[in-house]
Amino acid sequence: MCGFLVVLNSKVNKDELVNKFNQLKKLNIHRGPDEIKTLHKKNYSILFRRLEIIDLNKRSSQPFSSDDGQIDIVFNGEIYNYLEIKNELKKFNIKFRTKSDTEVILKSYQKWGESFVKKLRGMFSIIILDNKRNKYLCFRDRLGQKPLFYTNYGNGLIFGSEIKDILFFKSKNEIKENKKTVLKYLLRGWCDDSHHTFFNNIYSVPSSKMGIIKKFEIRFKRYWKLEITGSKTFDKDEFNQIFLENLKIHLRSDVPIAFTLSGGFDSSSIVKKSIDLNFSNYKAFSLFSSNNKENFEKKFINQFIKENSIDHLFVDLDKKNKKDILEKVIFFQDEPLSSMSFLNQYILRKEIKNEGYKVLMVGEGGDEVLAGYNRMFIPFLYSSFIKKKIEIPENIKKNISLNLGKDFKFIKKHLKNFIKHDDDIEDKSPLKFLNLKKGKVPLNLRFYNSIKPSNDNLFKSFLTNHIFKRDLPHILRQEDRISMSQSIENRTPFVDHKLIEYVFSINEKFFMQNGQSKYMLRSIMKNDLPKSFFSKKKIGRPGNPSNIIFNEYFDKLLEFLKDKSFNNEYFESSILKKTLTNDKKYNNLDNINFYFRVLNYFIWKNLYKVS
Repeated sequence: MCGFLVVLNSKVNKDELVNKFNQLKKLNIHRGPDEIKTLHKKNYSILFRRLEIIDLNKRSSQPFSSDDGQIDIVFNGEIYNYLEIKNELKKFNIKFRTKSDTEVILKSYQKWGESFVKKLRGMFSIIILDNKRNKYLCFRDRLGQKPLFYTNYGNGLIFGSEIKDILFFKSKNEIKENKKTVLKYLLRGWCDDSHHTFFNNIYSVPSSKMGIIKKFEIRFKRYWKLEITGSKTFDKDEFNQIFLENLKIHLRSDVPIAFTLSGGFDSSSIVKKSIDLNFSNYKAFSLFSSNNKENFEKKFINQFIKENSIDHLFVDLDKKNKKDILEKVIFFQDEPLSSMSFLNQYILRKEIKNEGYKVLMVGEGGDEVLAGYNRMFIPFLYSSFIKKKIEIPENIKKNISLNLGKDFKFIKKHLKNFIKHDDDIEDKSPLKFLNLKKGKVPLNLRFYNSIKPSNDNLFKSFLTNHIFKRDLPHILRQEDRISMSQSIENRTPFVDHKLIEYVFSINEKFFMQNGQSKYMLRSIMKNDLPKSFFSKKKIGRPGNPSNIIFNEYFDKLLEFLKDKSFNNEYFESSILKKTLTNDKKYNNLDNINFYFRVLNYFIWKNLYKVS
């Protein structure tokens, strides 16, 4: 896990470039504090920051070069199956001089060419500079777990693990906002669902694609696509074995590993199955609030750690310094946040770093991959029963009602609207503030999901929308930046393409069998987790936007709204100021998520001097 910057430009002033790289050596070292190296060649320059996880020896330092010096490579991430690939390469009498996954990538490319990427199982952003073939390539992992940004620079390109490194090469008048991205974010809260960033002319390399760079222009080609037509019968033992094998390779590390333990189903399953694999060099961490007398999750966590003798630490949110926390987190994100909960995750990771851990296992992706969101019940019921003109069984109605905490009449109402493709259940509060007439809202922003009920493989189509568009991309972005802000590598076992391929090979009816969300995972954890885990309601991510908006940042948000130097072309500041003040007075939370986005936008714009 590391961070890099690559400048591809044959005509750039090398002395000026060397000077800029020397300045950058002292900045943004959070992605790789263990070692910083540079390399300058005729057509490119590289800056690499290393976080040592696999093969801690300096022999695995990057940029990493081929034995003949004709190929240079930089790589951020982890290849979890690097040992299996290495053994395959050894059969061709290929020799290795390190124990790193970086060298495995290089030797794989030399053996199989650009198709080598199909063999990789992990999270990665890779750039290969092949001088022998006059070929430059970039790759990003299938789900976009690791970042890779690019922009034009002179007659060439810049690639970077973080936008702030790229901005270092931009003049002040070049740093402009992407208006379409900003509007989408303010209106809906959506972000990271395309290759466009919040910055104009700075792009993200799309997930599951490789870039071929010729004459300093880039052309993308997809190397992986998720198939959703599978209809296999679910086999609990088979799924358990696949889940364990996946977890086993995610536990490969030359340094100790930490775990998050939220009291939820996903993180608890990862911890429990890791214990079953006899993994011992670890510690688990959980958040709680001493000011919250109920602390339901803490009760579940205490029961779980007691039953499994887990080395564990609770982190009290209310005893940690939170001054200017939003500014700090946005600085590391480079872009606005989509959820208040990531502020608390930032606090947790600071404590994990203080305990000396550099690798963190998290449960992100479980809801997206295994259909854990309540809103997935609607396409499930339609696809499995309504569309097939089958009566919905009473036990399924009962279980779904219990899951949602709603009478089934509420669900029937949404089903009717869904069939008409007229159910926009997203927050509509921004419409009264934004300079948009309802009829002028772009069609692609009117619905959270444009997939129509008539679609084949409806349920899985909705689920892939969560994985590639609606939820997982912004979760992975924010999780990566928050962990790396503390020089911690985050690992997400649920976001493994082999596991996802297996899950999607199963008939859709097993995703919510008997009206239970995440049925597959529930089936293998039934005897491994306390019974209370299976009956408790799903609790959302920790975070209280009203506290941030009405208390900690209220005055600052008002100052932003009064500041005429900000070009508030998206909304009416006078209306927003009045409503914000009244909402605080009466503690009205109807608009709170929109206020949070506006605050994010202003802080980001001010922090990065965006015009």
